Parts: sequence; structure tokens; C-alpha cells
Amino acid sequence: MKTLREELPLSEKILQILHNLCATAPDLARRSEELAQVLQININEVEKVLDGYKAEGFVESFMDNEGKKRYYVTGRGIIKVCALFT
Repeated sequence: MKTLREELPLSEKILQILHNLCATAPDLARRSEELAQVLQININEVEKVLDGYKAEGFVESFMDNEGKKRYYVTGRGIIKVCALFT
């Protein structure tokens, strides 16, 4: 996995983690609880950030068979992640 840039705001770290986990399509989507565990933060905080990114078109989400929310990065979100490194 790529190294996270420490100076990134938490919201951008969350998006970068989602991208680094290859969650770039519905069949590759990750549960918000997985992201919270990786970052060791509250799941509600993760979902709040990702729901904001959804409103901006950077991520999409859906409920899986177990009723858990899953997220994946859209094409626009991938471009945003790539821009973090320039």
C-alpha cells in the first residue's frame, strides 16, 4: 500500500485509503467500518466525510446484503486522489 502523506487533512486521508484499497468499482467497494479500523477513528466520522465526498461526486455508496454501507471511489475521485501528489 502507498504511504499516506502525514500533512494531508483527515478527509483526504480517508479518500486516499479508499483508493489505496483499490475500491474503485461497486464490486470492490469497502465497508465504512473497514476504513474506520484502518484509520483508528470513529465510523460515524468516516461516513460523514465520505457522504460529503459522495455529494461532490468523488465517491459512491450502497448498502450491502448485510445492511452495511460500502463506498468506492469514482473516476472523479481518482483524479482528486492523484492531484494530492502534485
